[in-house]
Amino acid sequence: MKLRSIFQLLVLSLILSSCITLKYSLNGKKVSKQIEKEAPLNGHFTGFILHDPATNKNLIEVNPDKYFTPASNAKLITFFASLVSLGDSIPGLKYQIKNDTLYFAGTGDPTFLHPDFDNQRAYDFLLNSDLHLAYVSPDFQDDPFGPGWTWEDYEYYYQMERSGFPIYGNAIHFVYDTAQNKFNVVPEFFNDFVQLHESYDKTYRHTRNLDNNIFHFAPDTARSAYKNRVPFKWSNELNLALLKDTLAKPIYWARDFEFTAPQLLYSVSAIDLYYLMLQRSDNFIAEQLAYIATQEMGIDMSSTYFRNRVLSKELYPYRDQLIWKDGSGLSRYNLVTPSFMISLLKETLKVIPMDDFKSLLPKGGYEGTIRNWYKPEPGQPPYVFAKTGTLSSNHNLTGIIRTQSGKDLLFTFMNNNYKSSSYPVKKEMEKVLKLIYEKY
Repeated sequence: MKLRSIFQLLVLSLILSSCITLKYSLNGKKVSKQIEKEAPLNGHFTGFILHDPATNKNLIEVNPDKYFTPASNAKLITFFASLVSLGDSIPGLKYQIKNDTLYFAGTGDPTFLHPDFDNQRAYDFLLNSDLHLAYVSPDFQDDPFGPGWTWEDYEYYYQMERSGFPIYGNAIHFVYDTAQNKFNVVPEFFNDFVQLHESYDKTYRHTRNLDNNIFHFAPDTARSAYKNRVPFKWSNELNLALLKDTLAKPIYWARDFEFTAPQLLYSVSAIDLYYLMLQRSDNFIAEQLAYIATQEMGIDMSSTYFRNRVLSKELYPYRDQLIWKDGSGLSRYNLVTPSFMISLLKETLKVIPMDDFKSLLPKGGYEGTIRNWYKPEPGQPPYVFAKTGTLSSNHNLTGIIRTQSGKDLLFTFMNNNYKSSSYPVKKEMEKVLKLIYEKY
């Protein structure tokens, strides 16, 4: 038997040992018989493709054309769509000067007064203006939550409300002061609406009331800083109050103003946004990118319009291989095939060089959402560069594997409908990818 066939059987045996339901498609009757004999096992559904971009051939395929819930692998679709729709910089503010008044509206830019972004060009523009300021409601046409989102997650850091003019990341931030050994509330505007607790107390059921901005929270230094955040309920009234409080200026709400010759003020580098979205799997940034793109494209501020535009153009050849409902992957309505995910990687590599793409993706054993997985040997560089995608009973990984022989191979590894935790699934995935790294 050829070495490649032996290797394929080794990979297959690893996948089978993790109790994954398979229908495997490879040249070779022996491999097909092996699958028919051992599958299905316990109902866990997997898809896997290993692709060599140098030869444009799939080296291994498992359920390549079945549909899977991608979870945050959907951010790779958003990333590609943003690459082909946006320039190098993010439009941070739409404005028009008329007589002695500066009329301004949001563009969907999530970085405005966001604590993870020091560059605040749009804020400084408003702060330093000598003109009267007039707030114009953004022409936002979506609901705060995406289709298929879990409504009871409204109070958690990973499900901020979508809006046309985000401010402070649409969340209040509990920031630890090491000197005073306490947490401060940012922005201070919310101080009177927050009750802090030493630890979680069952007497308060939720960290925020469902319908208003009343908070009960127990921040913890053991969490990452961004997890000590609670979404607030966004409204034009709240946004205007926060702007007045922060800028310390009077601002008029121009309810009936229509832009006739708007200009765009650019805020931050698009790469900075992409990096944080992919490394941290930031749902809020992923969602807001659609609205930013609509402003650049001159279409209505609707994520559906944005997705339809990309699906009718750049992703048109693959329209039967996906159902794309949101930017972050929070929606379980999203569906993709492993074949589509490989095609998406290939399309992305037409727009961005391989090394640049790898620099943005989480790196196994080093950084991002896989910093504790796929670790190389001590002193060795990372070999897995990939985006995770996790919801309950779903864990996926899509990206690039740099093999020991120096090849950059594309892969997608999709796991849906397991009953236990994701840990044993990840352990088996790690074995498979390590074997690919060593043998190819």
